[in-house]
Amino acid sequence: MSATTVEAPPARPGGRVPEVRPPRERRHVWAYLLPVCVVSTLVFVVPLLFTIWTATHDTKYYEIGAFNGLSTISAMFADDRLLSQVLITLGFAGGALVIALPLGLLSAIALNRVRRLKRTVRSLFLLPWLMSQATAGTIWLWFLNPNFGPATDLTNRLGLGSTDVFSSPGPAFLAITLITAWWSYPQAMLLFLGALQTVPVELKESMQVDGGNAWQTFRNVTLPFIRNTVVSVAVVLLMLYVQMVTIILVTTRGGPLGGTETLAMRTYNQMFVGYDMSGAAASALLLFVINVVLTLVAVRFRRRETL
Repeated sequence: MSATTVEAPPARPGGRVPEVRPPRERRHVWAYLLPVCVVSTLVFVVPLLFTIWTATHDTKYYEIGAFNGLSTISAMFADDRLLSQVLITLGFAGGALVIALPLGLLSAIALNRVRRLKRTVRSLFLLPWLMSQATAGTIWLWFLNPNFGPATDLTNRLGLGSTDVFSSPGPAFLAITLITAWWSYPQAMLLFLGALQTVPVELKESMQVDGGNAWQTFRNVTLPFIRNTVVSVAVVLLMLYVQMVTIILVTTRGGPLGGTETLAMRTYNQMFVGYDMSGAAASALLLFVINVVLTLVAVRFRRRETL
């Protein structure tokens, strides 16, 4: 076959070479990107800049006053409660993740094996996630009520006393962690279910022909195919937990004794209880930095696994 050569356009009388215009499809790319850039700017960039602006100014209620530099951020790091709130946030997010991630994966594996009444069973598994956070928190607050909750009635019949879990920091922290994991695991289940359906059936069958059991098939065939999905789901859930407010607000409001006050609850309390708009903006920036760090770690981990 002869090589195909592309001739340059002929020069104009003045010696100038006419400009080669890109194809029409390439020019239309910007028409598709422009709405995305505008929406991203309005939804992400503008609020971020406004948060930085607010954190560097004095505020009185919801009025922004004079520029104060980094004094608000310095006061945040000088707060004795900040370290405990960071630890509570990390413990809450990590504890909920340790429960929701395996539970979502096991539920997805179980659903992937269901053949009859598949839609009905899937709807039952999705039921917690179909509720709003406020609804889920209210249901569990009623269920664990020490005076008239069903859990109290059950424990009283067993001679264990009332289930007053929200009156002390330790049990309250454990309760909101379990409630959050229960509410969020269907999200992980859906993502895992989609990933499991991409695993080639032929590889599983060949593994079984070679004498591999269910665990060996999962470890050597299924897990390599869904590893990136596991990392992505972990990041999504961690970002959700770090910013979680509603379930904590409905159940404990950050108490008792600050035992469930995460950074997100700190931001809420500063904004809507203490009317400290500048302090809330500084706390929100700290949450943003934590989310960015989690995302970068996940991206680095995925690249390492890909290589």
